[in-house]
Amino acid sequence: MYVLYDYRYVIACSRLPHEFRREFRRLARGRVTSTYDWRTRAKDPVPAETQCRRVAEVLAGFEALRASGYALQTPWNFSTKHLRVLINRWSTQRLTSEEAAERLEHWRQFLRRIRKHQLIALLSAPLTVGASGVGSKNLQCSHMAAYSRPDIPVLTSDKAMEALTEHRGDLRKAARALGTTTHSVCEALNEGRSRESLFPTGLPIVT
Repeated sequence: MYVLYDYRYVIACSRLPHEFRREFRRLARGRVTSTYDWRTRAKDPVPAETQCRRVAEVLAGFEALRASGYALQTPWNFSTKHLRVLINRWSTQRLTSEEAAERLEHWRQFLRRIRKHQLIALLSAPLTVGASGVGSKNLQCSHMAAYSRPDIPVLTSDKAMEALTEHRGDLRKAARALGTTTHSVCEALNEGRSRESLFPTGLPIVT
């Protein structure tokens, strides 16, 4: 089955409040799709699946903060105390060195996007404390919980068709309901063939 990785759809599926998701999408737009190295001035594209995983990891952190009583109204309000809460939470999880490095990179990129460069040093140190490895004593700690990556919602032809049917073939309304673009809805409908002329038969499409 063809699946479409779309970071916008991941944001739309989050349990966070609408206003927060809207601000997060504004923050991610044009930034999550690439990385920029200030030292070499190189701008490298980020694969779609990595974009989604990065967004899902950071949103999961904000959901955890909300569950702990920190209901941030905007991602720009993220501060040292919020990072410390997450670090304490992460310290109870078993991460491999690869998982720790991946999480670190996702949050490092987020902190750069919100211009909180001073938090990167605080972020770096503790992640390897909870990381598990062969022979690690952390594996013997009863309070350590197994870590699993956040689920990534993916856009499929069935989901796109369901939204189109619900909105009586109105492509723009279907895209708005899915939190994505008309281009992505078309691509999901046609399983990778992005031309809008390749719509499924039997449903009048309003563009």
